[in-house]
Amino acid sequence: MLAAAGLAAIQARQLARPLERLATSAARIGSGDFSTTTMPHTRIPEIDGIGQALQQSANRVDRLLAMERSFTADATHQLRTGIAGILMRFELLSTHRDRNVRRDAEAGLLQTEQLNRTIDELLAAVRDTTLRERGEFVLVELVDQHVAEWQPRFSAVGRTIAVVTASQEPVVGTKGLAGQVLDILVDNALKHGRGAVTLMIEGTSVLVIDQGTGMTDEQAARAFDAPTDPAAAHGRGLPLARRLAEVDGGFVEIVHPRPLRIRYRLASASAATGRLGAAVGEGVRQVPARTPADTLREPSLSASTTTAPPSDT
Repeated sequence: MLAAAGLAAIQARQLARPLERLATSAARIGSGDFSTTTMPHTRIPEIDGIGQALQQSANRVDRLLAMERSFTADATHQLRTGIAGILMRFELLSTHRDRNVRRDAEAGLLQTEQLNRTIDELLAAVRDTTLRERGEFVLVELVDQHVAEWQPRFSAVGRTIAVVTASQEPVVGTKGLAGQVLDILVDNALKHGRGAVTLMIEGTSVLVIDQGTGMTDEQAARAFDAPTDPAAAHGRGLPLARRLAEVDGGFVEIVHPRPLRIRYRLASASAATGRLGAAVGEGVRQVPARTPADTLREPSLSASTTTAPPSDT
């Protein structure tokens, strides 16, 4: 009886763990974070089937939302560029000698300004839909979740990824958008960087650092410019990351091109509520069961945890 009870308890724990991981991933999707990259594999067909269906649905929604936001940003830019040109023409015509031409030009200016206001109202409505999902959350928890999902990909190519916490404070944002920005920056470091990748949390910011050669000054200056060729396969990640961050009240910037350091800054919960935010804790952490201990003994990484944050260049 005791042996049977012990065996049943072991089997129950083995079944509970993957269900807990699946529930965590499902909760993230439910909160609007559709960037979940991998679901737990349990070798139990029913659970794996649910996980695969959830992942496919999340990936599909993630792609659709990314395309929608990208289209909105690009369409808005094109509209405003065209309207600016029309305004310039009407302004020139408003100084014409002919009174009738001036009158028509002034009417055109009024209509164009009304069109600008309409675009502003439409964009405000879109942003309002996004902002309804915003809330206060702990940045380090979100970073840990995403780094844990990326760790197998780094291990597969013999590289490591770690999290370092210099200081932290609550942030305000949409966890789904913030997760997508993090994924884009980590994916960029995996594809284009080298060596260990470190995500350093400083207050309301995440600094993504890799050990590669980085960018030239010219490349850094154009890093957030969207590709002019619609069919271009590269160059879309960083511009999209910045747009997503800005929609959510944050910002993405290159603070050092060589080695490459990209900062993702989120909105401060303390600033949003008028309260002073206190930095909580200091030290170096690795996400449990992710990376070898010697990851944090890299010379450049050790320096990054003991010196002041780099100045913007």
